[in-house]
Amino acid sequence: MSKITESARGEACSLRLDKCFGGVGNESVVFAHKNGAGMGQKYLDEDGNDVGFYSCYYCHQVYDGTIKHEYYNKLFVEEMAEFAIRETDKKLKKKGLK
Repeated sequence: MSKITESARGEACSLRLDKCFGGVGNESVVFAHKNGAGMGQKYLDEDGNDVGFYSCYYCHQVYDGTIKHEYYNKLFVEEMAEFAIRETDKKLKKKGLK
């Protein structure tokens, strides 16, 4: 587990979809890697740092397409994920991880 992946512990979900719930103390929040790097591949930036966002279990499932939301389409969720990535990057920089 990388330091960036570990940094999700106790953080709030950055995606914040309508049924977002990180659990008590945000115990279900993980670092969700950005989709699009290829099957089974983690998306990495040019420096080798993980690219993604802090996500609760529910938001991660919607982002990955495991849960089909009744009115969020794929394009909307991907756009929201870009905002979540920027927010998470700011937190990672404050923590000295990027």
